[in-house]
Amino acid sequence: MKKFKFFLPIFMMVFVSCSTDNSTTNINEKIIGFWNLTNITQKKNNELKVLQNGNSTFEFKSNSVNINGNTYLNETGNYSYIISIENYFNPDLLEPKNNVLKIGNNKFVVEIDYDGQNMILTNYSDGRIIYYLSK
Repeated sequence: MKKFKFFLPIFMMVFVSCSTDNSTTNINEKIIGFWNLTNITQKKNNELKVLQNGNSTFEFKSNSVNINGNTYLNETGNYSYIISIENYFNPDLLEPKNNVLKIGNNKFVVEIDYDGQNMILTNYSDGRIIYYLSK
């Protein structure tokens, strides 16, 4: 029992230090800048359809995004955005949580690759609508 009491605090320190960082700070820093739309696809009813190839840019600033060129879900314009860590379908659920980007009335699960050069935005409003962007 004494060994258990000794190792429990050490185990907790290791477990906490190895857990993933759920802070939006990192994703907020990575999203800032110019992004070129590569394409938009839709996965629905076991089909994959290309909705758009390029022709749009996104300029993310600290709390706004300027979209130049209409996209499937957003028209050209300046929009405010927020990033939160929540369950995409039901923010009241505790798990699983994702980085959720809200641009105007649309929301996306946002993923940025390890080197910060590629971003994927996934919207679940009509199947899966996936925006692929690169710097």
